[in-house]
Amino acid sequence: MSGKKKGQATLLVGTAEVDITPPVGTALAGGLKPRPSLGVEDPLYVKAIVLESGGQKLACVVFDLVALSRKEGDLGVALACQRTGIPEENIVWAATHTHTGPYTMKLLYQDNLVVNQAYLAGLPEKMAQAVALADKGKVPARFCRQRSFHPGLVHNRRVTLKNGQAINTWNLPQVPSEIQAVGSSGPTDPEIGLLSFEDEAGNLLAVMFHYTLHTNTNFGPRFSADYPAVVAARLRERFGPEVVTLFLPGACGDINTPGPRHRAVGDGLAERIIPALENRQPKDGPVALASLKQEVVVPRRDFTVDQEKRIATSGWPAEVWQIFRDEVEALRREGKKEDRAVLQAWRIGDVAFASLPGELFVEWGLKIKKESPFPWTYPVELGGDYLGYLVTERAWQEGGYEALIARSARPSVEGVAMLVETVLKMLHHLHQEKP
Repeated sequence: MSGKKKGQATLLVGTAEVDITPPVGTALAGGLKPRPSLGVEDPLYVKAIVLESGGQKLACVVFDLVALSRKEGDLGVALACQRTGIPEENIVWAATHTHTGPYTMKLLYQDNLVVNQAYLAGLPEKMAQAVALADKGKVPARFCRQRSFHPGLVHNRRVTLKNGQAINTWNLPQVPSEIQAVGSSGPTDPEIGLLSFEDEAGNLLAVMFHYTLHTNTNFGPRFSADYPAVVAARLRERFGPEVVTLFLPGACGDINTPGPRHRAVGDGLAERIIPALENRQPKDGPVALASLKQEVVVPRRDFTVDQEKRIATSGWPAEVWQIFRDEVEALRREGKKEDRAVLQAWRIGDVAFASLPGELFVEWGLKIKKESPFPWTYPVELGGDYLGYLVTERAWQEGGYEALIARSARPSVEGVAMLVETVLKMLHHLHQEKP
């Protein structure tokens, strides 16, 4: 960079990991009912990366959790801001959605005791610690954007039937034999997005990777960050123990693996990621950093519709129907017709990210990628809050698990469309701003 003083770096990067693994015995989330944890397969972390360039700082934080509410996230952002001076708007966060982590809210279960309140109350402090450690540890760095693909690890988990209904793939044995299936209900997104950062000696410091696949490929009895933990371990084996890997979940509300479990999924991704990183060509110079947050009011689904019919045609066996009946009653008792949530959008160079507060269907994610003004855009689900499944109009009409009414499935289709249009406007605003 012309005029650069000796010793003055144009990009600084710091990373940190703080262990957030709960005590063994804590209930595991991610299923219709809690299951006790029997050990630790791999630790759960809150991970942070702090970037500084052009007088701007940006912190990106990822929790190895099934979800996190805005309350805890906002508290952690405020604490991190106090300790580092990074503006709250420039501290963005998301959860990885691992199904082998603890409950952080009541989801498909009524018992208040399922959430360890003391553990939950400690998460904002852990988040602030991670951001502060990453900020303190910044070193001069270079940045590189890359990508790969792995279509063999994903499938759309909804199948449309000839009668116009949709069934989730795990419930296909429940479909009456006289009803024919007419194909997958939607697309997939096989792209692996990669951002890497290395120090001035060429040592890899951090990798951010984006992939559109539910982190429910483990589902065992022990705490695990699922396939992202396998990827992280493989990258450390290859590039050194100092490498911190942050997973940003794509729009995978309707995307599962067709069969491989978390070790095979993680290894499969690592085998595509490692060659790309080995061939990285980072560039010196400043990197444009910017971030936006916007509060939105999201209307809920109409819980006066015939939920009983939806349950009966969803494909779930009758012995679990009461769980979904209880969910409707819980929402009726709340009496709320809308939720307030936060949208986040940020850029790192010519790469943009947009996070939405729930499990975003892949169709919406592909729309964001297509209509974003940035050459590279990655939609991130479970960022800033958790409202549940963010479905399409087609999914709402066809039914299935994600189109039921529950605390894990609150926003209306109109509300989801508003979220997507709003975040696209935020991306356009970021693109128009002069770095």
